Amino acid sequence: MKIVPCAVLATGFAVSTVASAEVSVLENNKTLTHDCAKDRVVDLIGNHIKLTLLGTCARVSITGNHETVIGAATIVYVAGNNNNLTLEASEKITLAGNKNTLTWKQGAAKQPPKIANVGKHNTVTQAK
Repeated sequence: MKIVPCAVLATGFAVSTVASAEVSVLENNKTLTHDCAKDRVVDLIGNHIKLTLLGTCARVSITGNHETVIGAATIVYVAGNNNNLTLEASEKITLAGNKNTLTWKQGAAKQPPKIANVGKHNTVTQAK
């Protein structure tokens, strides 16, 4: 797992590394662009993070609040609240948190993504 400390975010992903290709963002109030070809799993734990994904990540997990995510991920899990996701493509999306906004464009293999909306007051729409 990679942990992205606050001072490093401004200059790139010079981070501590363990065997898996995973990035965890613990800090608050960050704007990031992430290359999914380098690290396939992203965990947003801090709050008020703006993340743009390049390519398609295997998994994006959001436990923080007030996150903005733009891009594509095969699996998306949102436990936090008041998050805004704009997904180009995804296969499986779980909204367990509350007051999240999800816009998705397409699913895998011309099928819509499987969406589990178990939180409260979430908004889910397909982009036109």
